[in-house]
Amino acid sequence: MTTYYGLSGFQRDLLEAIAAVNDDPYGLALKAYLDERYAEPINHSRLYQNLSTLFERDLINCDELDARTNEYTLTDAGRKALQRHADTLASLCEQPRPATRGRQQ
Repeated sequence: MTTYYGLSGFQRDLLEAIAAVNDDPYGLALKAYLDERYAEPINHSRLYQNLSTLFERDLINCDELDARTNEYTLTDAGRKALQRHADTLASLCEQPRPATRGRQQ
């Protein structure tokens, strides 16, 4: 089983993108989502190679929309991995922060 932290940062961002664009889960919509967040435009090859990796690791589904377009959705395993990470971040945000160098935050 692939863990969330066993993925590259880009692959983790792709899982987020798939969850975020669930109305239009095809490659160009995912690229547009990521292009808004990255300093440089995402290379098509990088996008589709990493989508293939996520599919091989059973974190996403890939279904044909038409002869040229696939749609990508999270599998249960992909959704759980993303949810566990979101829960971890939420719990960390709720923890009190210790004072540093004599100052209270």
